[in-house]
Amino acid sequence: MNSSHASTAPSSAIDSACRAFSVPQRIQASSLERALLSQGQHSTFPYADGDISVWNMGLGPRVLLVHGWDSRGSHLAAFVEPLLRAGFAVTLFDLPAHGDSGGSLSSPVHAGRALAALAEHLDPIHGVIAHSLGSAASLWAFAHGLRVNASVHLCGPSSLSPMLQLQALGHGLTAEEQREFSTWVKQHIGIPPAEMDLPSLKHGLRHPALIMHDPTDRVVPFIASADLHRHWADSELVELEGLGHRRILTDPQVIARSCALLSSTHKAGDQA
Repeated sequence: MNSSHASTAPSSAIDSACRAFSVPQRIQASSLERALLSQGQHSTFPYADGDISVWNMGLGPRVLLVHGWDSRGSHLAAFVEPLLRAGFAVTLFDLPAHGDSGGSLSSPVHAGRALAALAEHLDPIHGVIAHSLGSAASLWAFAHGLRVNASVHLCGPSSLSPMLQLQALGHGLTAEEQREFSTWVKQHIGIPPAEMDLPSLKHGLRHPALIMHDPTDRVVPFIASADLHRHWADSELVELEGLGHRRILTDPQVIARSCALLSSTHKAGDQA
């Protein structure tokens, strides 16, 4: 996979769009996040796209926290203590090319494959809480074998094709450049983009899900969550005003609702 477009696409706009899609910013953890991470058991999971930094905390049914683009696992730190109090084990990790993990390239498919590999290594997984790109990665993983009892999706894109259209428009690509961009994306992720759209992923949506999104989110349109809810029979869609794309990660109501879903599905599993 070649991340450079200079030889095949002379347009600087295309080059910018391709880099924005494939090269995330590597964000450092804050001092408070480092303090939290130091309380966990750190390990490195060997992975082809870049070794993955993993932090495990607590005992009980395992919940994976999946971060978004230009982010890191510790950005979901506010969920850790409530989940531990509820009796769950919690795993935070940095996706390839993010945080403390290795690698230099990513995408929703790269992230989905990494999530699926780590989940298989840690199996069984009770639930997933995923934000933004992490939600898209989770949908890919669910469609490719990851089984959980429940999942929470926060401000996530649900189909890749409309997000590519938004990105192309945001970079001012012409119609011809959009076609070149789409061709490059297919090469980068290794599959046609349509295979990351809900019609191709919906067979993996078999468990209860909670979908939360601010209708005024300027990063990922609310319609993505509305579309996910329509395709997911056993899902609840909650509109949360005033949280934007990132404040949702620290909102007490969001955290409480997420823990409640995971706890209820754990109790239901025990009764079954």
